[in-house]
Amino acid sequence: MNSYFIKRILYLIPTLIGASILIFFLYSLIPGDYVDTDPNLTAERKAELKELYGLDQPVITRYFTWVGNLFQGDLGYSLQFQRPVTEVLGNYIWSSFFVALASLIITWFLAIIIGVISATRHYSLFDSTVTFLVFAAMATPSFFLGLIMIKFFAVDLGWFPAGGMITTGSNFTGLEYFKDLAEHMILPVLVLVMLSVGGLTRYFRTNMLEVVRQDFVRTARAKGLKERVVIFKHAFRNAMLPAITLFAFELPALFSGAIITEQIFNWPGIGAIYMQAFTVRDYPLLMGFTMFIAVLTVISNLIADLLYGVADPRVRLK
Repeated sequence: MNSYFIKRILYLIPTLIGASILIFFLYSLIPGDYVDTDPNLTAERKAELKELYGLDQPVITRYFTWVGNLFQGDLGYSLQFQRPVTEVLGNYIWSSFFVALASLIITWFLAIIIGVISATRHYSLFDSTVTFLVFAAMATPSFFLGLIMIKFFAVDLGWFPAGGMITTGSNFTGLEYFKDLAEHMILPVLVLVMLSVGGLTRYFRTNMLEVVRQDFVRTARAKGLKERVVIFKHAFRNAMLPAITLFAFELPALFSGAIITEQIFNWPGIGAIYMQAFTVRDYPLLMGFTMFIAVLTVISNLIADLLYGVADPRVRLK
């Protein structure tokens, strides 16, 4: 186990190096930069700014400068915000994290329950109804679903705020602040749950259907065990094994933001900032955030492999 862990850590080094090369040079292939997008600057001023930010250097030189800064924990300097990228990410990424974490917990809770019930009641009215609702939710565009939520719950019923993170002009503190924040989170979280619970439900349903047909489940029933014990102690435990890998890959998604949903609900998350950076070609912010997600992805991949070996004794990590 220890040797496997060390090997996987060593494998991360060339993986991250390759990711850094792809990220930097793909963005470098895009013509223009932040300075070129400002029509109010003269040619002389643009030349001064490019020299100041090192944009006039050869691509290879800029890459090694960028990588050297990465080893020091410096993701770059955002030209749009005139602040370090780490500071910009710290200001916006946690807003996306809280929404993503809440939607993740609710989505997995609902998907597990609905998926198990659908599998144990195969082709029943419940299963058919869930299948219809699942595909309906998956086929609905996120912007359309978000607008429906705003129209129904915010405009018509007035139950929840239509957008934003906190009430404009409010000075809430303590529990009042968290209550106001939770009220603004409800609609974005509801939309994200409706968009993602369908596919995850079908995933758990399929896994359960495969497991309940296996010999060890039939043997457990033949021993006279209660159906509840057969389903949740034997079948469900084995059906959850493939989900470990899927759950580990949710780590980057917690920090990547939901671009369309955040735009609709005017939520100040990293997704909206990421799109805005694309518009003005703030490449240091784009590259820094993409590299951050790449690091989280390889780490989550390592965690998934380790957890799979721990959860299933039949898996031997060598």
